[in-house]
Amino acid sequence: MIDNVKKINITYKSIKYIIIFLILSLIIKYRNFFSNILGPFFISALFAYLLKPIVQFFERKGLKRILSVILVYAIFLTLVIFIGLFIIPKLFRDISSLVESIPVYTVEFEKMFKRFQDGYINSNLPQGLKDIIEDNITHLENIIMLSLQNAADSLINFFSKMFNFFVVPVLTFYMLKDSEHFKNQLILVIPKSNRKKILQLFKDIDNVFGKYIRGQIFISSIVGIMTTIVLVLIKVKYPLILGIFAGVSNIIPYFGPIIGMIPTIIFALLDSPTKALYAMGSYILVQQMESGIITPKIIGESIGLHPIYVIMALIIGGKAFGIVGLIIAVPFAAIIKLCIKHYLKSII
Repeated sequence: MIDNVKKINITYKSIKYIIIFLILSLIIKYRNFFSNILGPFFISALFAYLLKPIVQFFERKGLKRILSVILVYAIFLTLVIFIGLFIIPKLFRDISSLVESIPVYTVEFEKMFKRFQDGYINSNLPQGLKDIIEDNITHLENIIMLSLQNAADSLINFFSKMFNFFVVPVLTFYMLKDSEHFKNQLILVIPKSNRKKILQLFKDIDNVFGKYIRGQIFISSIVGIMTTIVLVLIKVKYPLILGIFAGVSNIIPYFGPIIGMIPTIIFALLDSPTKALYAMGSYILVQQMESGIITPKIIGESIGLHPIYVIMALIIGGKAFGIVGLIIAVPFAAIIKLCIKHYLKSII
């Protein structure tokens, strides 16, 4: 009888894991559909999660939840208005100028590659080495030209998608206002026998995920601001666009700083090789300050993942969900690690 109960229990667990695996497989397979439908809810939940500590701060000061949420919205709206008045117009002017200048930059790059090509063809290098350089230069030229040609469409597509999320502020408001209600409903769903363990797991996830996400947003903002200031000082074109790109790409571990540096060097190189060296040196200095001083203070070793697992998570996340996957891969890998750790603890 006991053996039969154990078999039923094992079978039930197996079915449960199979169902979870199938659901995840469907989400990955139809990710475009799910991202369009669930995108606003996911972004709203993320905003609510990030703003919740501020709401709780005002609650501890004696304000009711609804008043705390309204006050946070007022502060956030003031910040948005400030950005809208002083930053967005400049950003759109830079984007418009960049889009108009893409044909000019394409011609400039062709000339630059031609000068470089003439230089090594007339050199005394062995023919085999010349052929290798020729192949690599042609490949690099094709990549840069394609990137420049697609830049306008990418920028326009990015900003048009931003306006699709007009429902996000409304969803975020209700998620913040009724977060305790949702939390209590979730607790009721959890079986009493496992409630304590699962709530402890959620607490650990909140600690790791919250610290990492809030820390990364703060650090990326600092990197974006510092990069913009440096590019203004050395007079590289489009410092605001390049600074924002550097800040956003900085969220991606290991590869993000390299991705963020490439456009900066390209645009600096269009002016002169000397300016490109200045830009590279300045960018490396900013990254050294970020990795050596800012990140250890803000985040430390909160994730606790080996670099191999981080890179594996980035590959899987990038392959499955593109840029968004690269951004969320590491915290989700940390969550999976925590779940496995708690599961192993429960069966030992």
